[in-house]
Amino acid sequence: MSLAPCCSLCGASRGLARCGACKVTPYCSRDHQLLDRERHATHCKAVKRAKAVVEHEGQKLREDPGDGFAAPPNPFETSVGYFWGILSTRDYMRARYALVEAILKIKTFDAVRSAAEHIRDMLRLCRSDNMGLRDMLPALHLRLGRDQDAYDFIKWYETTGNDSHYDWGDMDLPYLDVVNADVFESPKYLCGQYNNLANLVCVALLKIKLLLDLVALLNSCSLGEKLPRELLDRVRHFIPSTEPVRKISRNMPIADHTDLIVKLSSQVDQLYVAVAKLNRYFWPALLNPGAHLKARPETYSPGNKEEMQLKLQYCFDSWNETPGSIDFIKTMSRSKK
Repeated sequence: MSLAPCCSLCGASRGLARCGACKVTPYCSRDHQLLDRERHATHCKAVKRAKAVVEHEGQKLREDPGDGFAAPPNPFETSVGYFWGILSTRDYMRARYALVEAILKIKTFDAVRSAAEHIRDMLRLCRSDNMGLRDMLPALHLRLGRDQDAYDFIKWYETTGNDSHYDWGDMDLPYLDVVNADVFESPKYLCGQYNNLANLVCVALLKIKLLLDLVALLNSCSLGEKLPRELLDRVRHFIPSTEPVRKISRNMPIADHTDLIVKLSSQVDQLYVAVAKLNRYFWPALLNPGAHLKARPETYSPGNKEEMQLKLQYCFDSWNETPGSIDFIKTMSRSKK
């Protein structure tokens, strides 16, 4: 089911107000909040506790006079970009990561948006990303319908971020500055032996979303041959689509839709094979996640089962919330046997 702002009990989208404690669970009325209280309480209390720890650790850092050498005073003002490299910031960063994990236990649009904002800010505080947050953010963007942002983020990390000459300690260098990269371009640059599994999987999902939207759009255009233009425009307005497809569909001839569908189909196939080569456990686990979603791997190596479990946990909800995407992979898996 696609993620959207709605009441956590009934799914209504109007008159929403958030839970005053966790701030990420909306309800359409006080009555529905009370009815949902027992179910919501566990995750809500966990978020509230995690927030308190973050505020406590943050206040400690702001009041820290520093040691005049390795620990500067108030790193929020003096050391943005260098967190984690400063030992005194690590408890704060760990606490904030725990808050993100607690927030993501709540399956709402507001929760995903809040988690994405926390991760983006943590990357601002620590560019070198010693905690692997960059593997989590693209999937969250996809869940929010921010497909272009997801691709821009991945594009930067797989190009500039992979440049061995990039100085992560130079805060004057451009950082995450890719904007409106071509989501329809070839994914070949992602399909090497040492590419990031999380990024590859997210781009595969994005391409499938684009492909499914284009097929729906093409079908609507075929329907349009039998409908008055005014009615067709009204129908097309309500067809769910990704932002990139909305942009190109305004002036693209129907024949070009077909060509692009063929192109995307080939790209998805390329990405499917690349993911299977990087980690042979991933696609089978996506189709049958089971206990993998609750595993807590402490370490992993490229290509092993623990890597699959961690990356699957980062992205599974984004697949599950994209109608047709898992069935698409299921069909591909059958054809590859």
